[in-house]
Amino acid sequence: MKLSDKINKKTIIYPLNSQVREDALQELLNHFQNNKYLKETKKLFSYLNSNQFKTMARRGVAYHYHTSLEVKETLAVLGISADGINYQSTDGLPCNFILLILEPMKNPNSHRKFINMFQEFIKTSNIKSELLKAESNDDIEKIISEWETNNRNLDIE
Repeated sequence: MKLSDKINKKTIIYPLNSQVREDALQELLNHFQNNKYLKETKKLFSYLNSNQFKTMARRGVAYHYHTSLEVKETLAVLGISADGINYQSTDGLPCNFILLILEPMKNPNSHRKFINMFQEFIKTSNIKSELLKAESNDDIEKIISEWETNNRNLDIE
């Protein structure tokens, strides 16, 4: 699997319109629903937004992931906020990149490989600034494609 198999112009929200964590999460879930991957988001939003669920957030990136009975394969949506959103991250930095991954119940750990690949991508020199300078989803997709071309050895199965 390549990063672009899951993150492409159809699964990118740029710019993310939300200003706060809860709204960003709902915006990402709505994107899944609008693209017919989910029928409803209220229960999942409630769980993801609860104190039981811990979000990984640091270095300007927040990660949400959960299993869903509604999805048949691992899905991802990436929201990008130029101003950043307060995620109460451990380093105190606002998050410009919000990644939500939903995975099928039959494969509840598939997010780990995908997050590892995304982390390799996002920590590459200048990638964050290039993404924030992008003007469209097409530009972001091109950045991802160029990174993949230069990092072919990172494909995961």
